[in-house]
Order: sequence, then C-alpha cells, then structure tokens
Amino acid sequence: MMKNSLKNRLFHYAGTTVLILLVSCSKFDAYLDKAESGGMTEEEVFSNYRQTERFLAQVYGTGLTIDWVGGNLWSFSYDGATDNGYCHYRYWPSPKFVYDGNLTPANNPIDQWADLYAAIRRVNMFLEKIDGLPVSSSNTEEVAGKSRMKGEAFFLRAWFYAELFKRYGGVPLISKVLQVDEDLNIPRATADEIIGFIVEDCDRAASLLPEEYSSKDLGRATAGAALALKSRMLLYAASPLHNPDNDRQKWERAAKAAQDVITMGIYQLHGSFKDVLHTRQSPEIIFQHTANYEDQLRNNLMPSQGGFSIVQPTQELVDAFEMTDGKLYNESDLYDPQQPYANRDPRLAMTVVYNLHPWRGFPIETFEGGLDGLNGSGDNYTRTGYYLAKTLDENGSLTPIWRPGSHFFVYIRYAEILLNYAEAKNESLESPDPSVYDAINQVRARTGVNMPPLPAGLNKADMRARIHNERRVELAFESHRFWDIRRWRIGEQVLKSVQGMRITRAGSEWNYERFPLENRYYKNMYDLFPIPQSEINRNSKLVQNPGYN
Repeated sequence: MMKNSLKNRLFHYAGTTVLILLVSCSKFDAYLDKAESGGMTEEEVFSNYRQTERFLAQVYGTGLTIDWVGGNLWSFSYDGATDNGYCHYRYWPSPKFVYDGNLTPANNPIDQWADLYAAIRRVNMFLEKIDGLPVSSSNTEEVAGKSRMKGEAFFLRAWFYAELFKRYGGVPLISKVLQVDEDLNIPRATADEIIGFIVEDCDRAASLLPEEYSSKDLGRATAGAALALKSRMLLYAASPLHNPDNDRQKWERAAKAAQDVITMGIYQLHGSFKDVLHTRQSPEIIFQHTANYEDQLRNNLMPSQGGFSIVQPTQELVDAFEMTDGKLYNESDLYDPQQPYANRDPRLAMTVVYNLHPWRGFPIETFEGGLDGLNGSGDNYTRTGYYLAKTLDENGSLTPIWRPGSHFFVYIRYAEILLNYAEAKNESLESPDPSVYDAINQVRARTGVNMPPLPAGLNKADMRARIHNERRVELAFESHRFWDIRRWRIGEQVLKSVQGMRITRAGSEWNYERFPLENRYYKNMYDLFPIPQSEINRNSKLVQNPGYN
C-alpha cells in the first residue's frame, strides 16, 4: 500500500465543521508531515508503539490548558471574572469583557471552540488507529500499554467534550474522523446527548485504566480521573442551567457518580490545604497538569516581592470565609471590625494576603501609604486591599534570588468530589441526610483547617447555601466559581458589583472601611458562551445560544 503524506490528506480528516481547525493544528500535524520537515506518515506513526505513545502525549500537551490565574492567557483570570476577584489589567483578554456587556459571537477572546474540536479530531484519529497497532503478545508492557492508551484517549475525548459543554451547552457530536466529501453541516446535539456521550467515554476509560501509576507516568489519566470527570459533568447536567425542571433523577445520578469515586478508597484529603496545589504526588490529587507553571509567581505576587498581582481577591470573597465558630462575620460575636481577619477560617490566610499578612516572614502592608498599599503608584498595586496567596508557593521567590517554586495545576482533587457528592445528594432529597453532613464536614475538618461541623437540623435550602459557600472558599482561584455561578444561574444576583477594603492608620489605631470598587453588568444569557459567529457562518445547521442573535 502506498504511504500518503498526511499533510497531503489533511482536508480528508477535518474533525468538525470548521476547516480553520487545520490551521490551528498546524504545529501538531507537522509531526505527521512527510515533507521536508522529516516528519512521519500516519501509517508509520500508528504501526510503531513508541510513536503512537508519543502521538498520544502530544494530544495531552496540545489539548489540556492551564486555567489558573494568569495561565495560558496571562492577563485573564476565571476567578477575576467573578465576585471572587478583580483584575486591574485592561489588556486583551482582560476578565472585564466577560462582565461589561461586550461578550458577543464575534468578540470572545477566551473562546475555545476551534481548539477543542481540533483536540477531538486528534483523539478520534487515535481511536480509529489504536486497535490496529501491532504489539507482540509476549511483550506484556506493550499489550498493557495499548489497552491503557485506548482508555486515556476515551478520557481525553470526554474531557474535551466536557470543556465544550461547560461553555456552550449542546454542541455538534463528532465521534469519528470526517472526510471533506461528507456533509459537514452538523446540528447541535442536545445537552442530554452530550452528557450521555461523556459518561459513556468516562465509563470506557475507567474500565481500561489503572487506578494509579508509577512516578514515571504521573499525569496520565487514571480510572479515578475518568470517574471524577463523570461526577463533575453529571453534577453540571443536574444543575439549574441544564435541569430547569429540577429532575431529581439527574441529581441522584450525580450523587452516585461522586459516591463511586469515594468508595474507590484510594483518595483522601491532603494534610495541608496550603500545600496541596504545590505537590506532585498527593492522595488528594486525582488529575493534574504535568508542567510546573513557573510564571505563577511573577504574574501574581505583590509588587514588593517583584510580582504583577494580576488578580486580587475581593471583599466579597473575604466575607465568605467564616469565623472559627462556623458563622459568617456578620452573624458572629467573634468578629471585631478593628481586627477583621482574626478568628477566621484558617483557609482565609492561605488564600488571601491581607494587611500585615506575613509573606516569607515579611509583613505585607496593604494599608494606604504602605509599601504594597491601596494607593501605591503603579499598575501592580492592589485595588482591593488584598493580594493573592493561594496558588502561590511561598517557598518560591522572585527577589533577591529567583526560585520558581512548585505550581502544578490541579484539574480535579478529592475535595471537589466530596463537595460534588454533598451538593447532588442534598438536591436529590427532601432534607439533608447524614451522608451530606459527612461529606462537607470532611472538607471542613482537614488537618490545619479544623472548622467546626455544620449545625444539625439544616433544611435543604440552608444546606444548599452552606454547600455553595463551602465550594467558594475551598475551591477559590481554581476556576470553579466561574462555572458554578453559571450552572447555578446566580450571575445576575452576585455579579452586580464588587467591593474592596480601604485600610488607614492613625497612630496605633486602624480603620477598615469597605468601599465600592467596580460596577458590573451580567445577564443570564452569559451563562452560556456564544457560538463563534465564524462557525455559524460555516455551518448552516448551527443554532446560536439564546440572547446572542
């Protein structure tokens, strides 16, 4: 059989309705280019175990993005586009465009439609070829590896469709490599159809993947990662955005999926909330990016430490951290307005740098006139009265000695699964049962946090409010709040404005004053992203999300 260069056949392998995917994949496809580049043909790659393994590794590398603050898009922060954070940078793509009324089908700087379909095309190609990969029955490593790689591919396809679903809801469902002579005008699948496909791929992946790897294979998807992704997406599907009639069976399925991860018995909470995002191996980490994102310090440290402080916590987030008696600040006798950060949930000090908060033994001055104060001269000084602590490794530094520290982006960790279970189980019942309390109290009782258990006798609505708040403080600046606001459909309530804290000193007396920082604009239509207008123009069967026409 004559070997044809994949470069000469790319137009027969379009994986979605857009041909611009071929441009977005150009660097990746150079690997399968038999021209002067010295690359390899499709047949050569998928007839060699090591080359096939390398192909799959590139699917990971090109398809998985870093969503932390100041990540792949350095001036964008998902939490900075919520009531958790404020980004003073107005450079493209600042979070401001998400809440200033300018999100349109032709203007969405964080759109990922083309990139995600490009990744799906690569996975579909892999899945079509993997069964034909020749391995010797006597080579147990390759026999097991072939099965494992197939499971990884199912997981990755589920992951990419999950990312599409979070953004757009129902999308065209493409499970094979399309040819250019096929009808590329493909309608959107329903939300239920997309979720069903994701669940099926997660189940396939879980059946083929190991529960854990040796250190040399850390970062690969595991059976637990597949089941955890299933848990997350069934929770999204059960939420008000996609379940307006509140079908309790959807909540029950989500609770069961989270329970399946819990009963695996291989995950537990990390001993340190402060360090869980800065370790390569932990029983809490279910799925994690393999790269150490060294720019995290530069992008988000305070100016006195050499950083740009791209995203800054808001007063609303600070207020969400309870007092040590388990009550909010405005309900607790422990709250002292002259010492507003005393007697707080320990996670506050591990998430937010507030006035005189020690950083590497140095007290950070966020008061007016302080070294990192509210009215500091320059773009990098706080506008909210706060700086970011979470996601920043305090063992790293920019000055006087540069040490990048450890910043491994965690996609899924066990605390999320416990909170997924608590939320889904609570919504499936008339009133919360002991298992709901147990799941959320495990998160609160983590070593070094030790927050009191929730009070007994909460009704369903009260428990819902506590779970929502627990997700907010536990998962702050891990990008969850952005999607939670949308799936809960609360954007119009919580994204009207944000506040900061102005701190002044007169002698030995401190004054703390909340002040309005920024008005924001949000409509429920923003709960789903607009489908890019370029895709609507190419595909006659695509229907735009409501409100964007």
